[in-house]
Amino acid sequence: MTRAAQIRGSLKGTRGLAINGGALMLNVFVSGLGGFAFWIIAARSAEPSVVARTSAMVTSIIGVTTLSQQSLVVNVPILIAGSPRPRRVAGRAYVAALAITLVTSVLYLAIGTRVASGLTYLSDVRLAVVFILGAVMWSIFSLQDAVLTGLRRGRTVLLENSLWSASRLMLIIALPLVGLEVGVGWLVGTWLIPASLLVAAISCYLFISRRSPLRRPLGAVRQNRRTLFAFLGVEHLSALTNGLVQIVTPAVALTALGAKAAAPFLAAYSLIVVTEGAMGTFSGAFAVEVRRKGQASRNIVGFTIALLGAVCLLAIVGAQFFGDDFMGLFGSEYREPGGAVLAILVIGLPASCLRSLSSAANRLQQAGWRNFAQTGTYCAVLFIGYGVANIQTGTSLAICLVVARYAAAAVSLQNLRRLRSNRDFLSAPETAASAV
Repeated sequence: MTRAAQIRGSLKGTRGLAINGGALMLNVFVSGLGGFAFWIIAARSAEPSVVARTSAMVTSIIGVTTLSQQSLVVNVPILIAGSPRPRRVAGRAYVAALAITLVTSVLYLAIGTRVASGLTYLSDVRLAVVFILGAVMWSIFSLQDAVLTGLRRGRTVLLENSLWSASRLMLIIALPLVGLEVGVGWLVGTWLIPASLLVAAISCYLFISRRSPLRRPLGAVRQNRRTLFAFLGVEHLSALTNGLVQIVTPAVALTALGAKAAAPFLAAYSLIVVTEGAMGTFSGAFAVEVRRKGQASRNIVGFTIALLGAVCLLAIVGAQFFGDDFMGLFGSEYREPGGAVLAILVIGLPASCLRSLSSAANRLQQAGWRNFAQTGTYCAVLFIGYGVANIQTGTSLAICLVVARYAAAAVSLQNLRRLRSNRDFLSAPETAASAV
């Protein structure tokens, strides 16, 4: 009984985080599982070069949206969670994200196709149009999940992405059945068509429906406009550096290795991105919960660290023992090179975990320069590695990524020390706030 009482005591106050954060993390893994099945079907239906270009295009679309609105995606949940006018916060975030994403996607096509020979396939007008539309659609698709996270609607996010994953699987199976060529454009289209329908449905719920949770105040934390804009400006610098990594890495892989040899690396890399995304969403839910409660209790911090640590350990052990078999599901040519890359990349997950948790804590304090120090270190070390290393295989690329992740984690450890003091997180410096 004493042991049971201790366990209950250690979990006290973590129910909201467990429900919201657990649903968000499960959502990422469900989407990841759907993505895993998607790429298996794609790998068995198309040539490796087509799969590699599709994977690079999807990763680049995500990278462009990261460049454009990642600073909003990670901060909107915290801003909404304590806002007296959440509908206004969400609406302005949508407008800013759309405008910046449209400009960034056009610039990426104009510059990337001239700089990286591996991206020349995007010079095709039809693929260029698909890329721009995909970036705009993905921008809102990811931003609406951020709004739902701030509203503690993690289960809605889970339902939405489960429907999206199931829809894209049905579409890719249907392509050859209706006589359509399984090419880059249609493969990317299977991602975007269901996403556009879900964006329309969720947008109506959030901004038009009378039952929208955005219609009522969620708190009384009023932000100082000048301080907030300065903070978001620095956060956008962090998003730019992080997005730069996401769009450069596929281009480096395609250019240095060739489309066929790059396919196993890009497949393994996409799986790691999914796992890191799951940890990032839970860290975001952690920030929302701390904002609502006003402090980072020992139980909430301990629960978050324990859960994220367990995910890292499970992924590392699984990749070391079953990595080759796992990647072999894509096809025999993916087995050994993909398994070797996966076994290296999972070693960087603990570093990514520290970085995401540190970033969440910094945003609660509106310490944007600390986040920029983390992402700047990561970007600098990675690009130096790309320049110095003799990149001839996917494993050399994977080693560069892991080294950069741990360099950023060293900076994150210094930032995480602020959590130990259990400081008041209701407001950041120069932010006017009243008790919720």
